[in-house]
This record gives sequence, structure tokens and C-alpha cells, in this order.
Amino acid sequence: MKPPPQVALIVETSVIYGRRILAGVARYMRSHHRWSVFIEQHELGTPPPAWLTSGRWDGVVSRPTDHATARLFHRMKVPVVDLNDLHDDLDLPWVGSDHLLIGKMGGAHLLEKGFQNFAFCGFANELWSRQRCEGFGLAVRQENVVSRYETPWRGPNMPRWDEDIEQIVRWVTGLPKPVAIMACNDVRGLHVLDACSRAGISVPEEVAVLGVDNEEIMCELCSPPLSSVAPNPEGIGYAAAELLDALMAGKSPRQSRICVGPIRVFSRQSTDVMAVADSAVASAVRVMREQVFHGCRLSDVLQKVNMSHATLEKRFRRHLNRSPKQEMRRIQIERIKQLLVETNFTLERIA
Repeated sequence: MKPPPQVALIVETSVIYGRRILAGVARYMRSHHRWSVFIEQHELGTPPPAWLTSGRWDGVVSRPTDHATARLFHRMKVPVVDLNDLHDDLDLPWVGSDHLLIGKMGGAHLLEKGFQNFAFCGFANELWSRQRCEGFGLAVRQENVVSRYETPWRGPNMPRWDEDIEQIVRWVTGLPKPVAIMACNDVRGLHVLDACSRAGISVPEEVAVLGVDNEEIMCELCSPPLSSVAPNPEGIGYAAAELLDALMAGKSPRQSRICVGPIRVFSRQSTDVMAVADSAVASAVRVMREQVFHGCRLSDVLQKVNMSHATLEKRFRRHLNRSPKQEMRRIQIERIKQLLVETNFTLERIA
């Protein structure tokens, strides 16, 4: 009997993102081929383990790949799937997040809230942060986001945490309000929320904040809880395993670079607002959200805001570019999607 392929998984186990990648690899293995996998616990950025060069591997999945590691893999002449987010010039088959689409999804979420002022808080000289900012700018129709705050994420020029927060305080204070800020990840979102708290700026009424990664504990530790775009690391792991399986079988895959899109935005209190100047429109949307699964009809909304159908229709189209009925339907669909992802409810029960 032929022994299973020996596969080295160089993926960080210290954070949930890396563990979800490994879950995706495991899901592929359950439904396809069993591998003999080698892995050790480590953080992202840890140098490749010494045993990587001493074993005879049939394949490697590597997340902390840099130029030196890529040269090592080329010398080893072994099938490799690269998962790094920092370099795009390593000449290796690659699977990773679609950072442009993550930014676009974040921008679309904040546009739906009625904001007209947008800003981005990221990390300087980081490919993934820059791509998320680019996608965000495209979504909010500002190809170059007018206000952007960035500092180094790592290295000798990285500012001290307290200095960074004080700079963010000054930046946020100077932004036109109300403003929607997308942070490049949840950690950066926490920084922005901390800065708003220190500056006495109300969230989400004056500043709405959206992160990326949807690390649930991190998001719930924020005050207020942080809304976040959820990428799909499990999908990345599955796609990487599928690609590696093809490479180990000597096949030429149709794609050598695979971008995996995000799942959705998990909405929490930090973006739970309707930023429109018209108080009647904001009140109507709030009623729709509160009563979405309580048999709310448009006539109930009109009664709450004490306004005729024609007048409210005109104001909705002016401020949101859609009718009250379309907004109510959009909210219903958004909540149904949320329940399908976060609960075990069937469509029949939700209906």
C-alpha cells in the first residue's frame, strides 16, 4: 500500500486566523486524500523550522513565506503553496484573501449607512493594508481616500502604542463629522475606538468604525463592540490544500494565484447608525431595524414618523437613493443572512 504524502504545514497556530486555515486543510483532507502532516506551534513571522530542510516532503503549505524562504523552496524543488500576505513577487503558487474585495465590502457596508465622509486607518508599507484601502476607496467612489492615517506595523520605525494613539486622536478630531472609518484590521479598529474615547467623540453617531478579521473576542472587547469584515481563512486553507494536491499529482492547475473573497460584514454597535441629515429618514430606518421580524409594515413606519407615504418616499430617494419599501426589504434580507450564518435556524423557522 502506497504511504500517504508527507506534507509540511508552516502555518501560525497562535491566532484564530491561522487555525482556521488549518481547519480548511483538514476539511479538504476529510473529503479527499489523507496526508501525513507535520506542524508545530508557532507565531506568524517565526523562521521556518529546522526540520523543514531535513525531511523529504511531498508538499509544503507555507504562510510566513518571504524572499529567503521562497529561494529555499525553489532549491528544494518541492511543490509549495504560498499563503503570505506581505509579498506578491515570490514566483510561487499562491492562495490568499482578496484584500481588494474586503475593502469594497467594507465600503459598501458604510455607504449603506448613509455616510458621505470616509477615512481609512491602516499600516504603512503593508501590501494587504494598501489593497484594502484601495478597495474601500473604489466602493465609496473616492479612488484615493481623502483622509488616510498610516504608521509602520513592524520594524524599528514602529511608533510606541501610546504615541500612535495620540496621533490617531489628533487625526480623528480633525475629520469632518459624521465620518465612517474603515480600519485595516480589528487591532487597528480598536486603536481608532480608543482614540475616539480619549477625544470624547461619540461612536457611532459622530464616527462609525469598521474593522477586518472578525476576531470575535477582540471585537467584543472593544467599546462599543466593533463591526468587522470576516475574511474566509477556512476557504483559503481548503483552496490551498486542493491546489497542493494537484501539484503533488504533477498536474498543471488552471490558476496559480487564487484570491478567496470575504464572507460578510458582522455588524455590531460601532456601525449601528443611519448617518443622514434627515431625522425622519433616520427614525424610519431605526423603526424598520427594530421591528424587522415583528410584522412591521410600511404603514406602521409612516405612523411612527407621522409622515405621508409620498413625502417619506421622496426623502428616502434623496438621501438613500432607494424607496422605503426597498430599504425594508434590504434590512430583512440582511437579517435573514445573519441568522442563517449565526444560528441553526431553518428558512422555515425564520419565515
